[in-house]
This record gives sequence, C-alpha cells and structure tokens, in this order.
Amino acid sequence: MDLFTTKWNNYKRLLMITAIIAYAVLIPIVSKYIGIPERRILGTFLIFLFTMMWGLKGGIIGAVYSIINLGYYIANSPHQIDNSFLVLGTVLYLFIGIALGRLLDVVRSQKANLSNLLESLEQKETNYHQLFDTIVDCLFVFDINDIYGHVNIVDVNTVACKLLGYGKEEILQLTCNDLIDKDYLKKMKYFFGKLFHADQEFLFETIFITKQGKKITVECHCNSISKNGKVFGICVARDISERKAVEEKIRYLTFHDSLTGIYNRAYFENELEKYDNLRYLPISIIIGDMNGLKLVNDAFGHDEGDRLLKIAAKCLKESCRQADTVARYGGDEFVILLPNTTNQEVEGIIERIKNKISLAQFGPVPPSIALGSETKTVMNQDIHLILKQAEDKMYQQKLTSEQSNRSAVITTLERTLIEVSEETELHALRLQALCDQMCEKMNLPGSLKSELRLLAVLHDIGKVAIPQTILTKASELSLDEWRLIKQHPEIGYRIAQSSPDLVFIAKGILTHHERWDGTGYPRGLKGEDIPLSSRILAIVDAYDVMVSGRAYKEKMSNEDAIEEIERTSGTQFDPNLAKIFIEIIINENV
Repeated sequence: MDLFTTKWNNYKRLLMITAIIAYAVLIPIVSKYIGIPERRILGTFLIFLFTMMWGLKGGIIGAVYSIINLGYYIANSPHQIDNSFLVLGTVLYLFIGIALGRLLDVVRSQKANLSNLLESLEQKETNYHQLFDTIVDCLFVFDINDIYGHVNIVDVNTVACKLLGYGKEEILQLTCNDLIDKDYLKKMKYFFGKLFHADQEFLFETIFITKQGKKITVECHCNSISKNGKVFGICVARDISERKAVEEKIRYLTFHDSLTGIYNRAYFENELEKYDNLRYLPISIIIGDMNGLKLVNDAFGHDEGDRLLKIAAKCLKESCRQADTVARYGGDEFVILLPNTTNQEVEGIIERIKNKISLAQFGPVPPSIALGSETKTVMNQDIHLILKQAEDKMYQQKLTSEQSNRSAVITTLERTLIEVSEETELHALRLQALCDQMCEKMNLPGSLKSELRLLAVLHDIGKVAIPQTILTKASELSLDEWRLIKQHPEIGYRIAQSSPDLVFIAKGILTHHERWDGTGYPRGLKGEDIPLSSRILAIVDAYDVMVSGRAYKEKMSNEDAIEEIERTSGTQFDPNLAKIFIEIIINENV
C-alpha cells in the first residue's frame, strides 16, 4: 500500500494527461463501439479520477462537473429528453462521488491510523527492548502455569544472559531446574506457586547455576500480573556475590581472631552463656598464657611474636575435640570451653597441649604455655566464677614455672648467639677472667663484678635477631647491613628488660658500643656518661677480639693489640681504664 501511494503521488500529472487523452480520443471511440453516450462515460470516469486524486472533495467536484455536462447534453440534445433524467443523473452522480470519495477517505484515514499505530507499536517495542536490555540487573519474564510453581521462561535481558553464560535462545529452552541450585528449588517453587495468585510480590535470595557450573548468589524481587487469563511473573535478580562475601567476612571477623583464625573473646562469651546448661554438665574451662611473648616481640619483632601466637593457636586447636571452643581471650591468653568434660579428661587435654607446644618448631625461643583449668559440676555454680578460678590457677602455674622458663629462654638465647655469631663459650670465659682482674685491680664491689661476669656472656645477645649471613660476612658490610648490625645493642636491651633476671645488665648491654669521645652508638654517649661496666667491657672485648681474630679481622699479636689500645685511648676507650688494663696484660705476660 505504501508503494502504491508513493507511485500515485509521483504520477499524478501523468494521470491528468491520461484523463485528457481519454476525454479527447478514448471516450469517443469507446462510446461509438459500445453505444453508451460519451458524456455518461466521461462523467463516471471523472468522478472516479477526481476521487482517487482528492478523496471526498474530488468526488464532489467530479459529480458537479458531470451534472453540468449532463445538463448541457440534455439541453443541446436533438432528441426530447425528460427533465426527470437530469434529476436522476444528478442524484446518481452525487451519490457516486460522495460515496466513493467518503469511502476512499475512510480507507485512507484507516490506513494512516494503522500505519501510525504500527509505527507506534514498533517504536514501543524498540523502546521496550532497549529498556529491557539496559537494566543493570537480570530480568526474567515467565508464565506461571499452576499453583505448584511450574513456570516457562518467555523472555530475558542481555544482563541475565551474560551472568549465566547462555545465549538468549538457550535460556528460553531451559527450566528453573537447570538455572537454580537444587537446594533452592523447593523454595523457588513455593514462591512461584504464591505468585500464581496475581498481584503478589516477594523478595528473597537464591543461587543460580551458570552454564559453566559456577554458583552465583542473587537477590530476587518477583511480582506477578494477570493478563488475558494467564499469570505472568517478572523477576529482577541482582548478583550479590560480592556483598555476601563482604558480609561473610564481617561475620567471620565479628567472631574470629584476625591473627590466629580461631574464635575471639566475643564468640567465647556467647558460647559460655549458651553452654551454661544442665545438659552440658560437667563443663570445663582451660585458660592458657603464652610464656615469653614480650621477649620474642622485643627481641625478634612483632612478626615473630605473631608467628608464636599462630603456632600456639594451631596446637590448641589440634589438641582439642571438635565440640570444644578454642578462642583467643586477650593479647597472649587463650581460653577453651569443653562441654561434657570431667576434670580428669581436662588433665589429659592439658598434657596433650603442653606436649604439642613443646614440640612445635618455632626457633628463637622454646615455646611454652602456662595452663589452668576448672570444672563446673552442678548448676548452682556460677560459670563466670569457674572462669575466674581457672585463670587464677593459670597464674599460679605461671609463677611456679617462671624461673625455669626464664632460665630455659636465656640458655636458648646463649646457644643461639653462639650458633649465629663467632662468639664462643671460650670467648665469654676469657672476658669473664679479664673482667675479674680489672675488678680486683680497681677494688670494685662484688655487685659490679657479678654484673660484668653476666655482661661478658650476654652483651651481644641482641645479635640473635640479626641474620647469620651478616654476622659472619667476611667482606665489607654494606650501609644497610651495617645499619642492621648497629641495632643489636637496642635489641639486647629490650631482651634484658623483658626478663627480671637480666634487668640489671640491660643498661650495660645498651651502651657497650659507646665510645669515650661520643662517636659510638646507639646513643652517642660521651666520657663518664657511659656506665663503668660498659667502659670496662669495651676494652676487654676489643682486646680479646684482636688477639683471637674474626672472619672480618686477622689475628693480632699481643704487642700489636696493646699498641692499638694505647693508640685509641682517649677516643674509643676510657684512658684511665685503658692504662690499668694494659698494666694487667703486661704483668700477666712478664
């Protein structure tokens, strides 16, 4: 029809020329051969032609023109024609022109309306699909067959196709059984059945299965409408996998210790209230406190301290049963809740924990833990009092074993120092002997002599935290390596400060590399601001290193060593102490 209209508009002039030719040539010929007056043929033809060109207006014009022609024909006809013929022709021409013009106008109007309607529908469909596909969430349209939740997917947007990994045609061939995790199918059919009763709306979570088999958690907002006796469902689904992961992480961190991965105090306290019930009696509690954590943090850094806590948590977890709750209670404290556990059973678990921790591979110091326990056997006992009693027993055990634990730590550190550096037991013994001679020569008190004897052994204890490759390096140290070496007095100071048995030598450890002229480290102390014990040890240690040799320094003769001490007297060493020490060495070798 559009093609016809276009051609009609293009060839209107040609048709007019054709009409004139028909009027001049064709109509007389046709009239002659068929016996119909040419005026009648012409009138009918013109009505048709004008109507096709201008519709109702053209039909009326054609009819009026034909009526005038008819009147002229009757008036000039050689035959007597009744006037009623003119009336009949007028009515007939007007009827034909108006009826044909009106009909053609109606047809053209309906055609235009239909064309506009089709164009509008096409535009709406285009807009619908554009909107449908530009929605950022997945969109499903489905019909619901019955109250049992049987559905057929009738449309999906491109977002859903991308999320699920299917083409659109593939999804339209699938069922909910193919797209939804089997654990959620019953729940989904329940909602679809509810949606069968139109104008329902639900918000819920489910899990989609992609074409590759991956599970995706989605949040679905579904409603339904009824149209032409059928119920259609519309579901907007949003991928909430990232949100669920964040929520899960938050939930995990809410009840778990971020460092060790075991439960935290908040979770333990919830569980304590939950298990404080007759059905869980007897219920036992173990509290543990890691020994030497401060020492490890100060000497080897908090990374090593964190590693110690992780090892302890792993040992505790592996030593307990699945039903037990193992939690980090504080900085270096752990707590274990053991439902339906007698005191005798707890003793066995404590023994298991101690053995496991003692065998743990940690390195810097031997890991150990102080443990205390208490058991609730009747309901009228306060569970929080049971917790307090377990804590008190833990502290009692810690005090009892404190001395032995410290001794073990110090012994381990001494052994480690020998292993990682060139300091030997013989070196320590020689230093002690020389320090004793200095004390006797200067008539120093016994307390200073005891301090020097222990300082002779542990003055370089901070080196346990320095990599062995640096300590034993034969070539020249880099600036970074030298900067690391110079940290060992401060590390040693922190180690000594963390142990009551070593506190009195902490200052000597810190200052044993200070120089008389103030150019030493770590604090740049000068002259008598440097403790006496450190000034004595500096001379004694330097002398023994010179005469014994090191990987980075060749061995020197006794005379050369004395000469070096004399040369650096007043700059590196206290000149008075250097003079006394040289006298001792000379007299000893005479």
